[in-house]
Amino acid sequence: MLIRDATIADAGAIASIYSRAVLTTTASFDVEPVSAEDRERWLKARSPVHPVLVCEADGVVAGWGALSPYSERRAYAATVELSVYVDEAFRKRGIGRSITAALIERAESAQIHVLLARICTENTPSIEMVRALDFAYVGTMHEVGRKFDRWLDVATWEYIVCTPDAS
Repeated sequence: MLIRDATIADAGAIASIYSRAVLTTTASFDVEPVSAEDRERWLKARSPVHPVLVCEADGVVAGWGALSPYSERRAYAATVELSVYVDEAFRKRGIGRSITAALIERAESAQIHVLLARICTENTPSIEMVRALDFAYVGTMHEVGRKFDRWLDVATWEYIVCTPDAS
């Protein structure tokens, strides 16, 4: 298993993994699949503080994760949202956990203060993963998303990374 920075060449694999999650799970509240071209634009627009990592296993991209701005408001600059997606053929191998741990390390080096994970309450594997990585449960927003003809709740989890210099 190799975790590395995503490249433009990974856009197709990232789009494929994400689109499958969009169409078949409540891991994402998007409802339309994305294209490789969309993911290329998305990758090109990333800043060093908001990396995208991929995990290669068995010679293919098996999963990916990203740190994204939580809000455009400047006071939130040291807070990011964590997203991790693993191809269904590679689940239960620790890939999501490995990507998340690598993103935590990247957040530390970028002086990010808080990682947030917003997870549909139906997504028990992701909840178990963040709990195992010492994320703290913050609360649940009820019926904030609608997908597959039902209302969905979202739990928020936080990880305090470091305390940036206040000066």
